[in-house]
Amino acid sequence: MITAASPGSGAADRPSFLRGVRTAFTAPAALIYLGGFLALFVWALTTTLTAEDASFAMIWPSLAALPLSFLPVPGPVEHPVLVFLPMFLGAVVNAGVIGWCHRVLRTTR
Repeated sequence: MITAASPGSGAADRPSFLRGVRTAFTAPAALIYLGGFLALFVWALTTTLTAEDASFAMIWPSLAALPLSFLPVPGPVEHPVLVFLPMFLGAVVNAGVIGWCHRVLRTTR
């Protein structure tokens, strides 16, 4: 009887899902993207809070986290953090995709 962990089945050679997610988010390209997004977000937030005319400053982090950054938040937006939730969700998903592409392109077969 062949089980998933038996030798010769190839299941032990395949990486687990969590290992794949960890390697995707620790890839240098994903970390550079997340660092750039965070720097852009901090710049836009400080510009919005301190400058007199910074009405379009928050559009740049939103554009950096496309396409998920423009998802509407369901229900009434009672807390300002809910406005930034789709932006951070988009950045995390984009970093995962970038890291996955980096991992796939770097593997040797």
